[in-house]
Amino acid sequence: MVVENKFASGVEIGRDKVPISHLQYADDTIFFGAWSEGNIRDLMKLLKCFELTSGLKDYFHKSNLIGIGVEKIEVENMARKFCCKVRTTPFIYLGLPVDGNMKKEESWKPVLNKFEKRLQIGELDRCHLVGA
Repeated sequence: MVVENKFASGVEIGRDKVPISHLQYADDTIFFGAWSEGNIRDLMKLLKCFELTSGLKDYFHKSNLIGIGVEKIEVENMARKFCCKVRTTPFIYLGLPVDGNMKKEESWKPVLNKFEKRLQIGELDRCHLVGA
């Protein structure tokens, strides 16, 4: 809804140009979008609105800002401005590698492989339970 209403931008990945604006797991969220001070400011405003409406606290000082193809000094200045830390790629998130260019289908292969492996194991376990 946020991307559709042009409050934030995501990225498109793969041949099919699948739009991704964020990934969430438990209390972690990764946002994807074009690098601009306006986008980051809008994201911070959205997070502040979330904080006010949900009663949950956003800890910006624990957040990380990553600039892909952006000069290190620019990322550092932006992180200082928005009271967050600088992070670089690649890094591991929930045991999965996050590459410097997630627009490339190749960057998603470790994620897809892990899901396929889990699905195969889950299906085998289910077969054993049914057959028992």
